[in-house]
Amino acid sequence: MLAYLFHGGTLSKESCTWYFDMSSKKKELLSSAMKRTSDWISSQEIPSDITLQIGDASFSLHKFPLVSKSGYIRRLVSESNDADISVIEISDIPGGSEAFELAAKFCYGINFEISTENIAVLRCVAEFLEMTEDYAVGNLVTRTEAYINEVALKSLSSCVTVLLASESLLPMAEQVKLVSRCIDAIAYLACKDSQSSGINRMEGGIEEGNSLVPQQKPIVDWWAEDLTMLRIDMFQRVLIAMTARGFKQYALGPTLMLYAQKSLRGLTEQVLGV
Repeated sequence: MLAYLFHGGTLSKESCTWYFDMSSKKKELLSSAMKRTSDWISSQEIPSDITLQIGDASFSLHKFPLVSKSGYIRRLVSESNDADISVIEISDIPGGSEAFELAAKFCYGINFEISTENIAVLRCVAEFLEMTEDYAVGNLVTRTEAYINEVALKSLSSCVTVLLASESLLPMAEQVKLVSRCIDAIAYLACKDSQSSGINRMEGGIEEGNSLVPQQKPIVDWWAEDLTMLRIDMFQRVLIAMTARGFKQYALGPTLMLYAQKSLRGLTEQVLGV
């Protein structure tokens, strides 16, 4: 693996050191040194040496913290014909300027909260900016993956929240398999909840023990309301994943009815302008 060590805020043949197959210990020491340098840059209020134009927003920043964490920005700087490049335009970054602002904070070591609401955009922007372990230990891709696996995919409501956020981050959310992982987790958790409820659904009624109790109205699982917020294509993929895991098709009826009601209501409101 070939990488650069950057000294100062500019990239040139004289200001970079080549290294190969660096050990984990050396990478950790390097990351610590980079963090201290970034902290020092922030504390000393050093004038910015690069402006990043993200859509309509401009960010006046410093090259060193950015190139030490982002392979994408490092490549833009290194491949520029202008050795003193001071402006970079990025137009297609997932999540736009708000996502980039979070990534920039991470590069500078500024604390911010990772939550189910922003984990999708963080994971996608980290992938786009190539914030991997190749450039820094504990980089943003690793941090976001840990949160996804240890927190976001552990509850059904969190999975739906992340999947909803992913809808506006395509195709990157598909590329990092965030969509497929959320769908699979939703299917697994929904089936698990259904099996542990102790109620065996049957057409025409509910079987409790040895008695068949007439069903007054369709049973809607508590998680069905969350699924109604999904786009129709995402909703369909969730249902397919659930049936693949053994969820009975007839038991999905109440969920389908609820989704149809919500969708038709939303369509009616759009048409009538209410």
